[in-house]
Formats: sequence, C-alpha cells, structure tokens
Amino acid sequence: MILKILRTACVLLIGMYLPNGATYLHTSGSDLFDANNQKVRLTGVNWFGLETSNMCPHGLWARDYKGMLTDVKKFGFNCIRLPFCNAMLRDGAMPTSINFYGNDPSRPSATNVMNAELQGKTALVVMDSIISACGQLGLKVILDNHSREPDGYMNELVWYTAKTSEAQWIADWVMLATRYKNNATVVGCDLDNEPHGKGPATGSLWASGNVLYDWDKAATRCGNAILAANADVLIFVEGVQEYGATTYWWGGNLRGVRSNPVLLSNPAKLVYSPHEYGPEVFNQTWFTDASFPTNLSMVWDSAFGYIAREKKAPLLVGEFGIKDATSFKGSEGIWFDTFLAYMGTTISWTFWCLNPNSGDTGGILSDDWKTPVQWKIDKLEPYMAPLIGGNATPVVPKLPSRLQHDQRVTSRYVLKGDCAPYLGKNILITNAKGALVFDSKTHAISPNYAKALEKTHGIVFVKIYKK
Repeated sequence: MILKILRTACVLLIGMYLPNGATYLHTSGSDLFDANNQKVRLTGVNWFGLETSNMCPHGLWARDYKGMLTDVKKFGFNCIRLPFCNAMLRDGAMPTSINFYGNDPSRPSATNVMNAELQGKTALVVMDSIISACGQLGLKVILDNHSREPDGYMNELVWYTAKTSEAQWIADWVMLATRYKNNATVVGCDLDNEPHGKGPATGSLWASGNVLYDWDKAATRCGNAILAANADVLIFVEGVQEYGATTYWWGGNLRGVRSNPVLLSNPAKLVYSPHEYGPEVFNQTWFTDASFPTNLSMVWDSAFGYIAREKKAPLLVGEFGIKDATSFKGSEGIWFDTFLAYMGTTISWTFWCLNPNSGDTGGILSDDWKTPVQWKIDKLEPYMAPLIGGNATPVVPKLPSRLQHDQRVTSRYVLKGDCAPYLGKNILITNAKGALVFDSKTHAISPNYAKALEKTHGIVFVKIYKK
C-alpha cells in the first residue's frame, strides 16, 4: 500500500531546495553539472509542431499550452526538446490551428477560454510563451532546429537550403541565443536535426574534407557563434548517417568524433546527441541478427556510446520512441527495454514524443491529447531525473513503481550518488492529504528495497543504521 501512495501522490519535504542560480549547465567528462557543480541529467520529451506548417506546437487545437506543460511535469519529465523551423522566425510568421475556446483538464477555466495568451501572437512569440511557461514550472528547454522550411525535415539533407544559407542559419541561431540570453530556462541549442545522406556530395558528412558537406565543421562554426552571443547555453551536436563504410540512423552516426571531434571555444559546453529507434521505424540488420539483443550494446558503443564511456563528452539521446512493444514479434519492446537499461541513469535523453500524431511512434498522450499512455511512462519512470535548478517547487526523486513489500525494520539511512543533495537529510513523505507515510527516522529501507533503488536509479545506500 505504501508503494502505491509513493507512486501516485507523494510530496517530498526535506527542508531544503536547490539554490537559485544553479540552472545553467556545463560538462565535465561524460557528465552534466549545474552552476553549483551538482551532477544533473536532462530527461525530457519532444513536443513538435513549431517546425510544421502550423508553426505552433501541435495539440493546441484540443488543449491549453500551460495545461499540456503541466502534464509534462506531472508525468515526471524535467525538460522539453522544442523543434522549430527557420521560417517561423521570420517577421509576420503566424501560427495556425490554435483553439481559444474550451476547458483544459489541467488548466480549468471558469470562462471556457484556452490559450488566451497566444491569441494574435506571432510564431516566435508563441515560442516565447512556451519557454516562459516552462520556466514557471521548472522545466528546462532545448531548442531543436528541426528544419529550415516548414515540414522540410524529411528532405533537407544538410543544414542549409536555397532559401536559407549557412550564414542565415547561423544568424538565426545567434538571434535566438541573444533573445534568450540570461534566461536559464533555455539550456541548450540542438543545431540541426538528423543531418543525413549517403556518399560524397549527396548529404551531410563528417570530416570528409569537403567544406560544403562536412557537418562537423559547420557545427563548430555555428556553435562558436552561438557561444559568442550567449556563453551559458549547451551546444548539442548530432551525428550523420554515413561515416566511412558504416551507416546508421539519421543523425546517429558519431563514429567520426573519435578522430575529428567538434572543437568549441568552450569545450565544457559540448554535448553530442544521437538519435536511436527500433524496428518500427526501420528494421535495421542488427534487429534480425542471430545475436539480437545481446548485439545491441556493441552496436550502440560503436556508433556513439564510446563517447560517454571514454568520457570524451556527455550524450543526450535527442530522440527515441516506441508505439507498440509487441510489434515485430516483440523485438520492438525488447529493443526499447534494452536501450533504456543501456542509458541507465547516466545518459540524458528526450523521448519522442509527447504528440500522439507521430506516425512512427505515437506519443505519451493518447489520440484525445489528454489521456497518458501509462505503460510508456511506467517504462521511462525509473530512468527519470529530478527537476533542475531552484524555483518554488521541491525536487522529488523518482521512486520505482514496483518494489517488494518488506519495509519493516526501523532504521536511518544515508544516500549518495544521484541523491547527493539529500546526503544526511531527514526525509519526510506525505500523501496528498498531508498524512505522513514515510519518515527516515522511524521507517526502514529494507535491503531488497535498497537493491531495487540501486538497480533502477543508481542510488547507493552507504549505510543503514539499525536501532
């Protein structure tokens, strides 16, 4: 019973909050840190739409934007990756398909009004409003330049087009970096979504020597221009499709980093960001190999995982998602579980996606844009990280959904690892009605409970003091 209460309605009262200002991030080795050098992770969800012809996040025809973001936080995510296109940055670019009448379940309105703050606003101001609402909720934002033209992401192999030159692409990024300077909600810039293409002069390459197609060199130029305008943001660099004789997911092939890393003016701002999918998106050869799924860790290590394992830089998996765990005779679910365990509690990620209208993966929300797909959240929950930074909301560590019911021996305990901010603190947990359900002075963490936490969250129980 206590575990059900912990999962569904817990409030952590620890007498402490993360200090204000601990919100800009930097890197060291394979880890992310806040301004107080506390280790953090970004574990978020993509909310797409600003990169489409709607020029606004999808779902606002059915929901209020603040209501949807309230749900994002309630589901346990600590950030959103926000795709956009360059066309929505232009003067006069206006969003469509926003509903201003209705009642959002997570933002009730006595006057039957939704999205009132967005009425008559340009697409760029809508982006401002999304970011502002995220800041109020304690959610971080990664800006993702998904395409140059609306809905252009499937056709744009490189980071420039006939309408948007490289110079314009960089200028747009510098504009955004300047616009959100001193806004700690915006923690990073994902420079270009899924650079891809095969063969010389047919798409994005890595260290080929051809300045027109070398994505690594373009990312260096753009990243340094952004940092010159806003030194606080992280620079997220995706991979390519082909490197040497190897091919991988669009944006997922980061083998070139070993010999030719991106060289930023501040190396502590660099994060590499591969994308990873299962056979639902494309039935790659490694999914049908006789050694599946034991072969997967080698596949991932080779394509991108070595970067974190060798502490060259942190990773944030910018996209990975799933629609049906039973598809491909269960291989989709096996891939998903195996990949979550591979990332564990060390690699950051943003799940694809919140939207139910993603053809490949569906979303965290059902087709009504309101009901969560609970099994997806349950799969992700053990790997989620707390909110980052100091606002009025206490940081709530994620607890496993299912643990053994053997918490009987009274004890006190000390934590380290992911719960370092709570080292030596007394922890009180109350239910929604304020009734005390856990007190670290009088309640026990059993050995089995401790082992489960350690396995799913990387939390280590240093010592249990028995009375």
